[in-house]
Amino acid sequence: MKMLREIFISLILIFLYAPLLVMTFFSFNSSKSTSVFEGFSLKWYEQLLYDSESITALQNTLVLAILSALIATVLGTVSAVGIYKMKKGAFKSTLTTVTNIPMMTPEIVTGVSLMLLFVFMTTIIGKKEALGFGTILCAHITFNLPYVILNVLPKLKQTDVHLSEAAEDLGCTPLQAFFKAVLPSIYPGIFTGFIMSFTLSLDDFVISYFTSGPSFQTLPIRIYSMTKKTVKPTMYALSTIIFLTVLILLVLTNLSQSESKKSKLRPRLMKALTVAICVAIVSSMTAVSVMSQKLKNTNIDIIGNYSRDLAGTTLNVYNWGEYLSLGEDNTLDVNAAFEKLTGIKVNYTNFESNEEMYAKIKAGSSAYDIIIPSDYMIQRMIKENLLLKLDMEEITNYSLIADEYKNLYFDPQNQYSVPYNVGMVGLIYNKTKVKEAPDSWEALFDKRYKGDILTFNNSRDAFAIAQFALGLDVNSENKEDWNKAADKLSQQNTVLQARVMDEVFNKMESGNAAITPYYAGDFYIMKEANDDLEFVYPKEGTNIFVDSICVPKTTQNYDAAIMYINFLLEPEVALANAEYICYASPNTSVINNEKYSLKDDPILYPEETVKKNTQYYHDLDPDIRSHYENLWIDVKLNS
Repeated sequence: MKMLREIFISLILIFLYAPLLVMTFFSFNSSKSTSVFEGFSLKWYEQLLYDSESITALQNTLVLAILSALIATVLGTVSAVGIYKMKKGAFKSTLTTVTNIPMMTPEIVTGVSLMLLFVFMTTIIGKKEALGFGTILCAHITFNLPYVILNVLPKLKQTDVHLSEAAEDLGCTPLQAFFKAVLPSIYPGIFTGFIMSFTLSLDDFVISYFTSGPSFQTLPIRIYSMTKKTVKPTMYALSTIIFLTVLILLVLTNLSQSESKKSKLRPRLMKALTVAICVAIVSSMTAVSVMSQKLKNTNIDIIGNYSRDLAGTTLNVYNWGEYLSLGEDNTLDVNAAFEKLTGIKVNYTNFESNEEMYAKIKAGSSAYDIIIPSDYMIQRMIKENLLLKLDMEEITNYSLIADEYKNLYFDPQNQYSVPYNVGMVGLIYNKTKVKEAPDSWEALFDKRYKGDILTFNNSRDAFAIAQFALGLDVNSENKEDWNKAADKLSQQNTVLQARVMDEVFNKMESGNAAITPYYAGDFYIMKEANDDLEFVYPKEGTNIFVDSICVPKTTQNYDAAIMYINFLLEPEVALANAEYICYASPNTSVINNEKYSLKDDPILYPEETVKKNTQYYHDLDPDIRSHYENLWIDVKLNS
């Protein structure tokens, strides 16, 4: 029995700590691979010094956790005392039950409801920006309160009811009696409530995601924004540091408790050391943040006139993940360079899809100044009056945009958008698993690759694959065409490994799948980690898209937004972005630059015969959108 018990405990410990140990192990990997260890290196810890956004996000997370835990502990303790002193009855029982409801409510329900409340309140008072540090702090206090009450109430019940009366008989006021007699006896419950609140706040993502604005980003949200492409190894390094720090603090706390009966001095020293370590962590994070800002590559020679009249103001930018050069591997940090040039602070956050971005703008919960949606979404947002017309005379670098990307169907008069990047969809395949190079979308339905096929986990791209394979129009207004495409997708269910979006990076990079459709620019990110990957455009045709810079009507800094758009079009900035992002550029200064390493790349800049065989997505009639979304649900449910 003893051996079985030890084996059982060992298995539990392995299950709990194996993921952390694997993460720590690969934080010292010299390459980005998460499957092959290519050599010991401190590279990612060094790179962490350049990642000011992650360090700032960590600082924000610590500040938020400490403040929300402190406030919730005070309010929760007061509430617990109030509930405890109530006379027994239905009201007291009801109130106790009500305080426990938030702990049972799904986080997504709490997050959405709080977001709606904050938006409603700010609409009433006439404030433009609904979400920010204040709203996320209120949200964290809200979900922390029940846990404090839950920990303090039992301690109050264990306390002698006459303790406070005895202190008052000895000359204390009721308030003094509470602090001198009652508080020490319930202190363990208060401390436990604080620690629990701090912990819950530290790792919360769902509620934070719905209640935070563009000006305040926590570490969980930062990491989530990275998963839109792939989590950088610098996050393994940062997570390892956090894990080891928490481990040290837990060891010190346990040592303090174990020695409490042996010595009165030892636990005090341990507690003092614990506090000193906490202070050192916050101080070091601040120092690293300052250092990372200084290490950023902002070396750029801009000839244009960029006024510093708006210095000290803030610009909120909402973009796709990994869609801007931010100083990784000593590349140009575009936002830091803009801040240095203009004195305008850039708050930069990411979205995963056009629909996610649209939902936030439509709800009006966040006041973004710059967004970069795709063509069909721009068309929809123009129809719904969500975008501002741009002063093209102020965007002097607009003349650098190639003529073929002007006057496009979604913005025929070039009033609302400035082209940023151009992309196409193709097939990415592993040549060690796919012996014959595919040339058709039918490869995604091939039974020879059963269990090794991935596909898009979004309806528009998934339906387009079936429509191209069947020779149908991807913008068809005929419901029967969409029904045929849905039938085709249903046939794919028997051979699929999974429907993915961001997960495609890890699966293809690690060799866990043979073939997948994805965007041409992202192919190069995957190939960097796995040289066995190849790319091809199917013969039936494919989707082409243009992502463009727009200014939503929620903007609070329009002049800074216009300045930022013009800055992104600067030849040196556009070149740095094109090299980093690996998408085709619509900027002639990039296309004609001999230093551009991807200038003649056949994937990014294919032959005209390939480009002629492409279709843009258009914004469809709401009835058609609803129809194919319902079909998509059926296809997934029947898989």
